Amino acid sequence: MKKLSVMIALLAFVVSSMAQKENGKVFIEHPALQKVNQFWEAFTSGDKEAYTALLADTVAISRNGRFMKRTKEQMAKNMDWWSKEFENLKAVTDTPAYADAIQYDKGGLWVQDWLLLKGRHIKSGINLDLRLHNLYHFNEEGKIASLFQYFNNDVFEAINTSGGTIENGTVYIQHPYIITVRKAVNAYCAKDTEALKAFYADGARFSNSTMKWRESIGWDEVSKGWQSFWDQTEDIHLEQVGYPDCIYYAKNDSYTVYSWWVLKTIMKEDGRKIAAPIMLSTSFDKDGKIDWDMAYYSSNQFEE
Repeated sequence: MKKLSVMIALLAFVVSSMAQKENGKVFIEHPALQKVNQFWEAFTSGDKEAYTALLADTVAISRNGRFMKRTKEQMAKNMDWWSKEFENLKAVTDTPAYADAIQYDKGGLWVQDWLLLKGRHIKSGINLDLRLHNLYHFNEEGKIASLFQYFNNDVFEAINTSGGTIENGTVYIQHPYIITVRKAVNAYCAKDTEALKAFYADGARFSNSTMKWRESIGWDEVSKGWQSFWDQTEDIHLEQVGYPDCIYYAKNDSYTVYSWWVLKTIMKEDGRKIAAPIMLSTSFDKDGKIDWDMAYYSSNQFEE
């Protein structure tokens, strides 16, 4: 039995060894990596001479799968658009990623990197913070002959449409969701947890302007926080300021109610009166339940 186990282990090792085959080497330091750095330095500074010196006469380009061929003169001309449209251009490594140079036994020399392309679009004021994955193939003369790029195109769509006017939904001055928010506010003032819970979806999230960016909590935690505040106060009243807006966003197919209030209450401990401005951003799911509740206010209003 022991001999059989050893034979099986040896057979598995032989099979796994046969399944592996090297096809080149990966370099963390290589002249091609320096050329790629020079390529982006020339691009962001608008140095056409340095830029074209690194390119083959014709370069095969693929941007998000869209293939084309461009002469190096055409690529240099494209720099005019970038220089005209953007300011403060720079390309930096999207750490913790780093570039690799790969010399394939079959396939030649390639470099892959992950960059952040930063800048500001002059006309629209849109900030460019573009994550960019690049694959460069070098020919036998050490020139960039192919460039494959992958990136999210949303920012360029925003730039292209920034000069016009595009509707993105409808604003309602009266809407059932406005009534829901008003009733939820009334339940809060009445310190009625059960009535409040009926307005919220399972898994609803809550945040406020005193919390860290993207931080949120669930029902159990927020209800405990409310109860703690209720225990310290009496005669809570939320006075509406102006009028709420219910906005249907066509792009996201969603509804959000924005409302403005002044929270008025009295602290039990010292009789101190509070009058704190609050803005609520309340979003709804497809069933008409609140699934996101964001409150904007200053914690200074509640401090002694």
